[in-house]
Amino acid sequence: MGIDDNQLIKMQEKMAWLEDLLEKSGKEIAELEDKVLKLERDMRILSSKIAEPSAVRDLKDETPPPHY
Repeated sequence: MGIDDNQLIKMQEKMAWLEDLLEKSGKEIAELEDKVLKLERDMRILSSKIAEPSAVRDLKDETPPPHY
């Protein structure tokens, strides 16, 4: 009991589709990893700026909003 030509063609088509899907998924994962790395860098920069004393003013130094 062997594989006929139609079954072989269907298996080859599925394999080609899966290979394409795998390649696209790999590219998308790489792009997402780049975005995560950029966000992590941005967070470190923002965290370091917040930690600077000049980044946060005392409430008494804040100008009240115009409706007061």
